[in-house]
Amino acid sequence: MVFISAHSDTNYKHVKLKKDNEFYIGHLDNYVGVYSVMKAYFSGELGHKHVRIELTYGEETDFEGALEVAEEIEHNDLVIVVDVTATPTKKDFVIEKCVSPIVQHFIKDVLKNYEYDLYGDCPDPVSNLDEVEIYKNKTKHYFSLGLPCEGGDYNLEAVRCKIKSVDKVSMALIDICKNYDHFIKLLN
Repeated sequence: MVFISAHSDTNYKHVKLKKDNEFYIGHLDNYVGVYSVMKAYFSGELGHKHVRIELTYGEETDFEGALEVAEEIEHNDLVIVVDVTATPTKKDFVIEKCVSPIVQHFIKDVLKNYEYDLYGDCPDPVSNLDEVEIYKNKTKHYFSLGLPCEGGDYNLEAVRCKIKSVDKVSMALIDICKNYDHFIKLLN
């Protein structure tokens, strides 16, 4: 099973967003992650019995939603956490916390036509805590798919994210899910 997890809670009492030709600018954590996942969903191309989308709550406090989801994760499941990142990059997105050599191999095979950075750790200078901390106790096959944000602390203020990054993350999710059989072959 592929679990796509994005937290849908925020730190904001009021939100703002504007769009220019190239960027979304506003309170993005984690609205932009949820939006990317929903764009993939509403493409109609994620309709596979091996894909599950979870919009969780409690990430900003105690990871309660992720703890509930983790109850159903099995040791060979692939978990993708979609969230913002402040990791500096010129690429479309960042893959962080990808420690499994099998998952790294899978990602490199499936996303060879994408521009992204891949890390085994999490060089995000704002925060290195997310739902991966919960899911990694259930499976070795996980990573964080980060939407690069710039312009400050995404937990406290408006930042910007390339519109292109949102589109590329959505497309990457679709390609990952469509190639689930390849992932299973790598496991065996």
